Amino acid sequence: MEPPVITPNRAVARRLGVPYRTLAGLARERLGRKGLAVASPFRARRLLGRAVEETLGSRDSKGMAAALEGAVRAVLRTGKELEGLEGLPPRAERLVRVARRYRELLRKEGLVDPAEALAEGGKAGEKQPLEVRGYPYLGEGELAFLKGAASTGSPVELLLPQGPWGQGGRRAREVLEGAGLRVEPLPLSPLGEAFLLGREIHGGLTVEAFRFPSMEEEVRYVLGHIKDLLQQGVPARELALVARDDRRYGPLVAAVGFEYGLPVRLLYGIPVGETRVGGLVALLAEALEGFPYEATLRLLFHPLFPLGREGMDLDRIRRVRPQGEEWLELGLPEEVWELGGAKDGKALALGLREFLHPLGERLRSWPRERLALEALLEGLSELEGESREGFLSGLPELLFHLTVPAQPGYGGLELHTPLARYGGQYHHLFVLGMAEGLTPPPLGEDPMLGFREAEALRERGIPLEEPLEAAAREALVFAALLGSVREDGWVHLTYPEVVDRDPAPPSPFLERLGLHPKPPDPRARRVGSRVEARRLGHWEGDPLREHAERALGLEEVRYCEEAPPQNPWLPESLSVSALEDLVTCPFRFYVRHRLRLRGDGEAGDGEQGEVGSFLHEVLAEAVRQALGAGKREGREVREHLLEGNLERVFSEVEGRWREDPERSHLMRRRDWPFRRARLLGLLRKAAEKPRNGLFPEGSRVEEVEKRVEGTLEELGPIRIVGRVDRVDHNGSSPVLLDYKLGSNPPRAKHPEKGDLSLDFQLPVYRRLLGGGGLVYYLLPKGQRKGAKVEPDPLRKALEGAAGRLKGDLYSPDPDLKGKACWGCAARSVCRWTR
Repeated sequence: MEPPVITPNRAVARRLGVPYRTLAGLARERLGRKGLAVASPFRARRLLGRAVEETLGSRDSKGMAAALEGAVRAVLRTGKELEGLEGLPPRAERLVRVARRYRELLRKEGLVDPAEALAEGGKAGEKQPLEVRGYPYLGEGELAFLKGAASTGSPVELLLPQGPWGQGGRRAREVLEGAGLRVEPLPLSPLGEAFLLGREIHGGLTVEAFRFPSMEEEVRYVLGHIKDLLQQGVPARELALVARDDRRYGPLVAAVGFEYGLPVRLLYGIPVGETRVGGLVALLAEALEGFPYEATLRLLFHPLFPLGREGMDLDRIRRVRPQGEEWLELGLPEEVWELGGAKDGKALALGLREFLHPLGERLRSWPRERLALEALLEGLSELEGESREGFLSGLPELLFHLTVPAQPGYGGLELHTPLARYGGQYHHLFVLGMAEGLTPPPLGEDPMLGFREAEALRERGIPLEEPLEAAAREALVFAALLGSVREDGWVHLTYPEVVDRDPAPPSPFLERLGLHPKPPDPRARRVGSRVEARRLGHWEGDPLREHAERALGLEEVRYCEEAPPQNPWLPESLSVSALEDLVTCPFRFYVRHRLRLRGDGEAGDGEQGEVGSFLHEVLAEAVRQALGAGKREGREVREHLLEGNLERVFSEVEGRWREDPERSHLMRRRDWPFRRARLLGLLRKAAEKPRNGLFPEGSRVEEVEKRVEGTLEELGPIRIVGRVDRVDHNGSSPVLLDYKLGSNPPRAKHPEKGDLSLDFQLPVYRRLLGGGGLVYYLLPKGQRKGAKVEPDPLRKALEGAAGRLKGDLYSPDPDLKGKACWGCAARSVCRWTR
């Protein structure tokens, strides 16, 4: 029987034409025959946290376990015993105690840590003949496994270059040959040799290096080149796309690939909690804690919610804001309610599997979510032995430790790290991120296992990896990657000059190859999509060209006053507030009164205006009732309101708003009880003042919410409509009174000064009514403030508004300091910049 061939990755196995088998997989098989299993990441972290708690007595065992995890695994990876280690530095001694206790807890459950699987697998069972091919280096775990598992004479292929880069390989050779194995040098390509030994590049291989101003430009160039090669007929198996930091490049590669029509696969792991399935389960875990309103509502309307919602009245739910058992009366599916009543982890796991079962069919054509569902259904067994509280608290942790490929699928362009691609045979190799700090990654000490502690452990027989060995490992892998290109192939090395807004010099690996990156020739740029072509101004043959030119013409008309449109939009009527928006900023007028875009009340968009509307309604209703009772004098109205009628009217209006689905969200906010008390206090304080209050001595209320309508000479036939909050009479003339919730009177853009200093609303009302005094009442300050009338600036502002309407020109044009933009609802779609 032929010995199994062990390879480090699929690329080497494919080149050799053998089944893909790894040392890690063989170690798991040997452990299984001995009755041991490799602990899942969730179980391993749980047991490590328990070891930390028992050994160190930490109050934050989970946090300390997360901090110590890397150092503990570095110690366990060696496979050495941890007894009898005396005289260690304090940090190293603490680390050894935790690792020792952690190993004991694992063995009690028949488990081994993933980091020690190789070393322990070498001790499990008899030695067997193996054939190990294509390894550029061997770590301590691999060496421990081969010493214990490989029989005498088994061949091991290992990269053994000259110089300092080969120091680790030579030591590994001594260890393996001392155990009776036969070490064979792995052939090194001329390019790999030139890289490791710093020699000139010779042969028919073409190597090019380019620099780009940003990562996006780099990715666009590379994917455009790959798309061009595929269109020329180069098989996808002849191309390799590599990035040492694939997590940094992955989302950008996927986005640009989607734009270019290149299917991209990202195979690095992401937590299940970051998938749609994970989000659904996280919401379910939150909802099962007493069914709070927000979490339960979000669960019910999650895109993957597997049960029906037909019997639910959303408007009523938003008004009632149910909690707990109140949900049953409003149509909560019984399956969800029964799941909330499960008593222990086993019942919850069973109920959750039944809850998620219908998703299997829906996710059939969604690879990542299907894998997430499968991983979750299998991983729930980790929580079956927990109590109800332990299950619900452990579920978010489980979602973090379970992982799935970021973007799996079938076929397409794969983004890999060098570890997955070296040893293959490619005609084109593209390596992204050849910048310092990206390739190779920077070296640094573990905060829980410094250089001093690591040296002390090495002196006591724990062979931890040295910094030079880590640097050599990166170089050897990169050399093996360069050796994966055919003799007549191409190597494309690229890097961005800016990473995370910081300048990035080229990688030292480029210097070792004697390469000096330069920008690519703009004339040779490959345009990968119509979207990119349009951005670059290439419209030849584009089916949207005619439409784009027409749209551009309309935009030029809109922003160029010299070319007004033929058919401007002239409204029959405008409210005074709309006219004020037009004077202050035409674009705000366009968004609010032409497009009529509305914000999300639940999110608080336009909240200040809604609070003002609420107070206006309360005051209007309260004053109407006083007038109905025959009380018109300021003193009489004030006394009427302070007799309890103000509070009563406030409650009546509040009740009407609660019943209105469009406005009830203001009362559903958690801070409404505190806000209610504040608003009621403002009204009462304003009503109590006999002189500077809402109803001063000597005044007489004539009308409430008086409708104003008429035309203005500057605006021609357009009717201007509005509503004055109150018309009083002070004994000699009428007074137009407007309530304001701000601390200062409202101001429009001054046509001469360019700032917000023009009194607009009340002066316009005065012109429409033919006279009268003007007073703003500022509720937060409890003050009356007169309005300043400036006839000439007001006329110029109205003429400017008329010109905007006739020219259909609504470009962003706020005041000079941009104060009109503060809190503007159109801000998210505005293109104005100072």
